[in-house]
Amino acid sequence: MKAIAEKVTQGKTGTLEKAKAVYDWVVENTFRDPAVKGCGLGQPLRTLNQCQGGGKCADLSTVFVTLARAAGIPARDVYGLRLATPKNGDVTSGFHCWAEFYLPGTGWVMVDPADVRKMMLVHKLELKDAGDWRKFFWGGDDLFRLLLEKNARGAELIGAPEKINYFMYPAAQVDGKMLNYFDPANFSYKVEFELDK
Repeated sequence: MKAIAEKVTQGKTGTLEKAKAVYDWVVENTFRDPAVKGCGLGQPLRTLNQCQGGGKCADLSTVFVTLARAAGIPARDVYGLRLATPKNGDVTSGFHCWAEFYLPGTGWVMVDPADVRKMMLVHKLELKDAGDWRKFFWGGDDLFRLLLEKNARGAELIGAPEKINYFMYPAAQVDGKMLNYFDPANFSYKVEFELDK
């Protein structure tokens, strides 16, 4: 990861220019894999090596965060729900992960390379045709996002036999065994949202 970060940011100066170079690299060297369950595993080396850059939002966001950190840029994963607009009712399908990097003088800046790749898949776009989406998800967007957790990789839950890679989904344990939140047949849940009137 350090070698990739050094190559990607070579000749770049300042946090903003380096972060943009990392963002562009992630967009250009990953893809959204619809076969991945949920938001993915969030393991950057696995995403780049075993999955040849394929994954979903937790996978692609952690690649950005890891490369940014390797380039000396403070960065963190963000876990929550992303909706096109606020809506009452079932929002279970809105789970999403994105990233932030720290820009001195500005604060934490949102980036979402995973959603660029999602929009490319949804709209059947080639990389050369994704410029508007790349701009939209660089530095923030106007979608409605509900924050659940930041920087929660390697979460230790009381009583859990091992750490979970990231904490976003409901977690449950039965008879000392963690249930798989990616297995809806054995662990189902529903998240509802209600606008405050």
